[in-house]
Amino acid sequence: MAAVIRKMFTVASFLFITAFLATPALTSRVKKKIYIDLDTKSACFKILNGTHEVGCTSSMKGNVGTIHYIQDDSDYDWILSKGQHDPYVALMNGGDFNGPNVRRLYKSSRVVGIMVINTVNASSSDWPAYPWPDKGFSTQEKCPNAQSGMYSNHTDYKNCKNGDWNPAGTSLGRENINIPIFSLSTEKDVDNILNKCYFPFNHGAKTKSTGYPVCAAEMRSRMDAAVNSRICLRRSEIFMVSLSMMYGRFCDPLGDQNVITTLMEGNDTQARKNDSVILVAAKVDSTSLFMNEYEAADTSVAGIVTLLASAEALWKVKDTIHKDPNAKDIMYTFFQGETFDYIGSSRLVYDMKKKDFPSYPSDHSAKTQYLPKVELSHLDQIVEVNQVGRRDDGDSLWAHTDPLGKAQVGTKVQEMISDLQSFSKEASLSIQKADPDLPLPPASAQSFLKHRLDIPAVVLTDHQKAFTNKYYASRFDLPNFINADGFPPNSTAKEKYDFVTKQAELIANLSTSLARYLYKASTGKDPSDDVKQNLTADSSTVTHLLYCFMESPNCELFLETMEKANAKSLKTAKVPFPFYVSVQNLHINEVTRLIHALMARFTGQRLDVSSKSKCDNPKGEKRYSYTWMSGPVDAKSHKRTGMCYRSTVMYAEAVSPAFVMDDYDMTSGEYSTWTESVWGNHAIGVRLFLIPSPSLEASVLVVGILMLVLSLLVVYFLYSRFDVLFSQLSQARRHRYSFYEAVM
Repeated sequence: MAAVIRKMFTVASFLFITAFLATPALTSRVKKKIYIDLDTKSACFKILNGTHEVGCTSSMKGNVGTIHYIQDDSDYDWILSKGQHDPYVALMNGGDFNGPNVRRLYKSSRVVGIMVINTVNASSSDWPAYPWPDKGFSTQEKCPNAQSGMYSNHTDYKNCKNGDWNPAGTSLGRENINIPIFSLSTEKDVDNILNKCYFPFNHGAKTKSTGYPVCAAEMRSRMDAAVNSRICLRRSEIFMVSLSMMYGRFCDPLGDQNVITTLMEGNDTQARKNDSVILVAAKVDSTSLFMNEYEAADTSVAGIVTLLASAEALWKVKDTIHKDPNAKDIMYTFFQGETFDYIGSSRLVYDMKKKDFPSYPSDHSAKTQYLPKVELSHLDQIVEVNQVGRRDDGDSLWAHTDPLGKAQVGTKVQEMISDLQSFSKEASLSIQKADPDLPLPPASAQSFLKHRLDIPAVVLTDHQKAFTNKYYASRFDLPNFINADGFPPNSTAKEKYDFVTKQAELIANLSTSLARYLYKASTGKDPSDDVKQNLTADSSTVTHLLYCFMESPNCELFLETMEKANAKSLKTAKVPFPFYVSVQNLHINEVTRLIHALMARFTGQRLDVSSKSKCDNPKGEKRYSYTWMSGPVDAKSHKRTGMCYRSTVMYAEAVSPAFVMDDYDMTSGEYSTWTESVWGNHAIGVRLFLIPSPSLEASVLVVGILMLVLSLLVVYFLYSRFDVLFSQLSQARRHRYSFYEAVM
């Protein structure tokens, strides 16, 4: 009998160990049977400024609610008052996702989350088209950056008194929503939520008395920050000091790097003269309510490409300009963070006023050369290329000027516009003069004019008054809205890459006009016919740039221009890189790095260097940056050859002065105070599951309790009858114990 007991114990032990080891696999399989995990990570997240917190968050363990698909007005009534299965997660079409509808939902205690279908980029032509808002949609205010611009305290111009620049603005990106909102951008996610969740289980809920089981969603987007930037940063400092660990952070300042290039190659021993530098500018960033969905076709890409193509043309004649002793320097600037109260431009102005741009040690060795400092007084004029992708009057653009400085610089500004119009006419382009009594639209130039009103400034846009871009700073700012797709049917990726769209032709013409204008503005002379041949933008370059920025970064131009280590991200990219500014010190934005490398290629000198290790500054030479690129594919070896460019391209901090000044008043409104909340590694996600009826849940609970009571009774019975049931074992044990006692 003892042998039998031992065998039973051995078998039981084996089964227990096997079950224990198999638990992870079993639980994983059980989890997959219970939950459907959605792929989306496109969540609305929380950002903060000096006085407020805005954006979305969920509870610590996620918000759970019954899914209801809003298809008409009756569905709002069902969710907000009549539905029996509250709380709800509202599923919306893109066309219905607007300010009034979203506010109706998130302000109700019966709604714990929102998901919006955003399959406008769906790859399948058979997939149903979910409409986007015909009247436009923007997460920004109707008067963007009004509190940080040059007119914030002006009686006649503050808060867009002369008319809203962004009439499609909903201000959703500036509201404290405090429930999770996700965008569903893949066919797989939409299919799961509609065909495996809502329609099989929830669609008939309005006509059924019970309607169980119902399909629900658990939405997780837990944000760590709260209150405002001042309090959040103070909490972070306290935790980091006490814990001495990075995970004590709750928020990070928004910021990245500006990209800046100068035409002249002087050194810091040569003092610049006042009014000797022409500033050419474009903004880099955009935003959206959802992370990972930062489309920016008109908001910023058109302006970026215009500057890049014009720089490539202008640098072809740089030697001619260098020979002119009276020529003015031309400084190309790509500003980051402009959507968030002009982060990049305000930082450059701050550094210029401190005589700290470019930044280098003031006590450096006399043998070490740097580029000469640029101060605010050195600026001769500003030409900014803003939104230029959607023309509201045929192919016309508009030249905006500041009315406050009219008395001081009115004549100079008129000359600038006249020259721009003349060169644009040569390039089959029309630039019209906007109403001189209107204020400047939201533009980086305002950061400079706030501190020096006598700088002549012209801002080129595609609108005279309100934005023609109905989708400013939103996920709908797509290439097709600026005629930048228009590819022939069934085109391959290579054919799309080389296809010259209508927008590419328009931007090439604008880049040509800008390059020729800058030549005259620098030298004071009209370019000769021979010079004009070089001062012509390459439409092929423009075509490639538009495709790479808006369609696919896995393109030949980008692959050639980035070095091998960074090119890996290009090859794996399935969508365009995001144009969101991101946070300080995390990493340099992919778009920023690309612009830096492209400017190095378009404006730099290619050196006869065969390896990356030799592509570096000579000792004592700090005026130039040396950029190693992958280069084109060699026809024989089928490997990229590598190439080295020397240029004056530089990075400059694009972090608000508010975060570098001691004791800055976060409520003053002088500088941007935006920060982004920190969140955990697994804090973002959505999963679907079924909720059974309360009666079924009660039945399961009762059966479980009965099984527990029954098992306790069985155990008690076995224990109380142990000697009877296992008498032979007991006798054997007694004999063994007696023998042991006798021996002892």
